[in-house]
Amino acid sequence: MIGVYVHIPFCISKCAYCDFPSYSGCESLYEEYIQAVCREIETYQGERHADTIYFGGGTPSLLPVALLEKVLVCLRHQFIVSEDAEITVEANPDSLTFDMCRQLATIGVNRLSVGVQSFQDDVLRYLGRPHTGKMAYQLLEGIPKTGITNISLDLMYGLPEQTVEMFQQDIEMIPTIPVTHASIYSLIVEEHTLLYRQVQQGSILLPMEETVEQMKTILFSKMAEWGFYHYEISSYAKENYESIHNSKYWKYLPYIGFGAAAHSFDGRRRWENVRSIAQYIRYSNQDKCIFHQFEVSPQQGMEDFCYLALRMRRGISYQAFYKQFQTNIEDEFGKEIERLCTQGLLEKTQDGVCLSDLGLAYGNYVFSQFIRVSS
Repeated sequence: MIGVYVHIPFCISKCAYCDFPSYSGCESLYEEYIQAVCREIETYQGERHADTIYFGGGTPSLLPVALLEKVLVCLRHQFIVSEDAEITVEANPDSLTFDMCRQLATIGVNRLSVGVQSFQDDVLRYLGRPHTGKMAYQLLEGIPKTGITNISLDLMYGLPEQTVEMFQQDIEMIPTIPVTHASIYSLIVEEHTLLYRQVQQGSILLPMEETVEQMKTILFSKMAEWGFYHYEISSYAKENYESIHNSKYWKYLPYIGFGAAAHSFDGRRRWENVRSIAQYIRYSNQDKCIFHQFEVSPQQGMEDFCYLALRMRRGISYQAFYKQFQTNIEDEFGKEIERLCTQGLLEKTQDGVCLSDLGLAYGNYVFSQFIRVSS
């Protein structure tokens, strides 16, 4: 089955670290944009059976529930959506209310992904986040009473002015709130962001690398202690609560994206929609909506398959690799795999290889070994 992604590119304000396609001050475009998304959905021709729907952003919780419902109705008309489909809406604590949660549950949303990033108000101000730690905590604590019990939390570490003690205080909130999943990322300072300019100018200091490693060590230990399975490099889940939608990306499964800047993959081809909201609204039911597309070569496909699979702790399945590409992985990457196993960065599994605990710390290096310079 295919996964469906809907991009909602609106935010209250641009966070200092964010390089995602998102825009503030566009309230007047909400309804027109949703109409354009529905036009794009109506012109879709492809795999019809869907088991995940994911509203990402941006901040989907900024929109009135009626507009999100309009997209869901359109999707259910165009796709055969399984009865137990995972339907996720990303939300921020400043724009999500308990009443809105109840409305979302009524229209079929059964999973919320809440972007907290930190419970420390000073850190949140550095990031440009418009909520407080108390707002986030009270929201997460109360969501289950509204009918949605599958709740994911986003946190970050390596943040400006963040100490090990501050990060430990953040993650120690997790066992006290009813979350089933957590995505916990190390900050990456992207070029063309406000934070990048601030770091370059020296107006904001980031923690030392040794400090970030300490945070990571505490994170791994505590999440395991609290019963969260570390199933992907930055993702932790209680039993049976892994993100089905996000796992499609890492398992090299097809997904279709609707909306400005949305990405899609059908197993052979990747494409991206135009980023401009105005252009997207204008061209949403035409081929001009696609900004960039390319056929995935067999070699590139094998590389993508390997490094994406290695993001997950289960790693690469040799059987799945053969089924996808009709060739043995040993013939393609045998030398690289043996070398990485000898270095202690990969370890053998019953059906392939996965990152070792050491490899987890050097993931980017391991992934790079599966990328051919000539591709």
